[in-house]
Amino acid sequence: MDKIINKKNNEKIAFCITCMNRLKHLQQTLEKNIQDNYLKGQVEFILLDYNLQDGLQEWVFHNMQKYIEEGILVYFKTTEPTLYLRSHSRNMVFRLANSTILCNLDADNFLGKGFAGYMLESFSNNNNMFYTSDCSSRDVFGRICIRYEDFISVRGYNETLQCYGYEDGDIQNRLMLKGLKPMSFKNPEFYHCITHSFKERVSEEIKTKNLNEMYITYINPYTSGILLLNKDYSLEQYTLINNLQQNIFVEYANVYDYIFDERNRIIQHGNIIKGTWIENKNRILINIRNIEYQVQSSVLSINVENMLFYKIQDDELKAKIIVLITDAINYKEASDKIKDNSIINPKGFGKGFVYKNFDLSNKIILS
Repeated sequence: MDKIINKKNNEKIAFCITCMNRLKHLQQTLEKNIQDNYLKGQVEFILLDYNLQDGLQEWVFHNMQKYIEEGILVYFKTTEPTLYLRSHSRNMVFRLANSTILCNLDADNFLGKGFAGYMLESFSNNNNMFYTSDCSSRDVFGRICIRYEDFISVRGYNETLQCYGYEDGDIQNRLMLKGLKPMSFKNPEFYHCITHSFKERVSEEIKTKNLNEMYITYINPYTSGILLLNKDYSLEQYTLINNLQQNIFVEYANVYDYIFDERNRIIQHGNIIKGTWIENKNRILINIRNIEYQVQSSVLSINVENMLFYKIQDDELKAKIIVLITDAINYKEASDKIKDNSIINPKGFGKGFVYKNFDLSNKIILS
């Protein structure tokens, strides 16, 4: 058992986990993370079941009760969400914690032995900072450690960013603009995680669940057009520019300036073109800018606005492109809010209701 760190200052760290259909990951990481970071009275794991449908509640009830009884694990369940909303779910679980320090912990991450003690010691020596990974791994990029009062002061994760990508970068950027110094943990033991597909990353999000077909067209070596035919019969056309491939050399003071600069990102160019589509008698009828296009349902390409779009049939490639699209959309949305000095989450954040430790008679409302 690790020694107790900094007890005299009453510091406590909460590892905040949100889960929607990631049970197979939690079964590998949760107990290991608890055992590797058990510090009585100074560590808690807050697990938010975001209306999971794959048996998380039953698994926690039958396998993790001893940790709940010891007070190191608290299980909350909400029954409202039908889709996974990253920013909202993280705001909820952060608000449910009872600690001075909050740490987002993805279900596929292993903390590594002693991570909690390292964070408690670090925060005891410096109030004007927050911790993230060194940005070397996508799978650990979201692990942000932050003081509760700083989380509240920046008004949490931006809930207008509803799909995958940049919600972590956005809150980091706002913390830096507030004057907090970004720090990163260096121990390689803190970077282990379960590798998984892009399809798993976005399986519960609206862009994936609403997608019917996806098409792609070549514009130039750095630019592609993406056409989405959605299940609700809406149509979206994106133009993605890969600035990473244009060999723009810029010298940066730190890795965060690099991340936040659009010259090193894939961005959405111009406005998203929207339209509609229907399928009728083995033909797809597309309407964009009040112009109609017709093609056979069975063909693997569509000619729209003098561009030939090819159908993507590989599910993993579709998921990768969805990640690129939503990351680009979120980057622009977040950047525009900062430029306009807009209030983040003006109507509040992390709202909803939960039940604690299987007690359905005790409804906790977050307003």
